[in-house]
Amino acid sequence: MIKRAEYLKKLIQFRDTDLIKVITGVRRSGKSVLLMQYRDYLKSQGVADNQIIYLNFEELELLSVRTADALVKVLQPKLDKQRHQYIMLDEIQMVDGWQTVVNGIRVSYDCDIIVTGSNAKILSGELATLLSGRYVEIPIYPFSFKEFLAAKEITSDSREVDQAFLAYEKYGGFPLVTLSTVALKDDILSSLYDTITLKDVAERAQVRDITSLRALVAFLADNIGQLVQPAKVAGVLKNEGISISNHTVENYLQLLEDAFLFYRAR
Repeated sequence: MIKRAEYLKKLIQFRDTDLIKVITGVRRSGKSVLLMQYRDYLKSQGVADNQIIYLNFEELELLSVRTADALVKVLQPKLDKQRHQYIMLDEIQMVDGWQTVVNGIRVSYDCDIIVTGSNAKILSGELATLLSGRYVEIPIYPFSFKEFLAAKEITSDSREVDQAFLAYEKYGGFPLVTLSTVALKDDILSSLYDTITLKDVAERAQVRDITSLRALVAFLADNIGQLVQPAKVAGVLKNEGISISNHTVENYLQLLEDAFLFYRAR
């Protein structure tokens, strides 16, 4: 397990404050690992197991927890007003209405709350309304090159640095990809791409025209760093036989941003 020192430091800085810690980032960027590292840190500081509540809403036993009421039923037996507790809710965006529950826990219990999400929408709407000024966002990204070198156990003055950068440039910094063999990297990246586009974008927003969505992603990937205008993109895609409106392009662009697959540079 590669220590995400900078992110862990931020969590520790906000420990035992009234602020809800919201860790955001693209799928498989290391959010769950960061929670595990924070949990290990707490235990090293003398925090007892029964003071830590950890729930991952992608785990099999929690797949049925998709409503606020179901979340309350799972959490209620674990909460204790007689002790200070640390509540970690991983991939919380899977639960509809989670914001109300989290706010209720914050008001009713002596607790430190950390949530993670793979979609930027968790910071909008009801969360912003209920918790205005009461949460702090901690964005997490795949490995930086510095972290990449650490994962590969390569020192900054090593002759291997140049070769390592070529690999980093080609495959990126997703932790799972970085730590896998070369033979598996392409397959893992392909799987990640499919999961993000189909699950975090298409399924979440009920996008039916997957062909147009994939074509837009391909266009953006080919034009990184270029000015992007929805009308122009729609025109290019139409020339390739894909009928798509300017409005749909705008909607898809926002969905891709929300899933942290692309970042807008204004």
